[in-house]
Amino acid sequence: MVLGSIYVVGGVLGFLGTGFGTITGFSTDTFLGFPVNVYHNIVHLGIGAFWLLGAFALTAAGNEGVNIAIGGVYLLAAVIGFLGYLPLLNIHAGNDVDNYLHLVTALLAIAFGSGLLRGFAGSRESATA
Repeated sequence: MVLGSIYVVGGVLGFLGTGFGTITGFSTDTFLGFPVNVYHNIVHLGIGAFWLLGAFALTAAGNEGVNIAIGGVYLLAAVIGFLGYLPLLNIHAGNDVDNYLHLVTALLAIAFGSGLLRGFAGSRESATA
């Protein structure tokens, strides 16, 4: 739910940096230091909405599946972004801040989806009970 909210808000606020000018391709538009364009903002809105839908409308297992799926998409986006194949979304090749954001997002989503962090929450709850 938290990551979905962040991505929806980021997608909406991204339009402050881009307006509705350059829809796709490279531009000089940025939001909080991240290169964005209109299409990039729309993708963030869609991913964030999908994440929120999973958080509110699915079972815990379904939500884990959504996290794994989104994590896989963002892992793929990070890899092809590092290789320079995402100019459509204004993502530059190599050492671009957006590629690292996508990598961190992928790792967090996969960690939440696979249940790797479930043990930490359970041990804290049993310690306080």
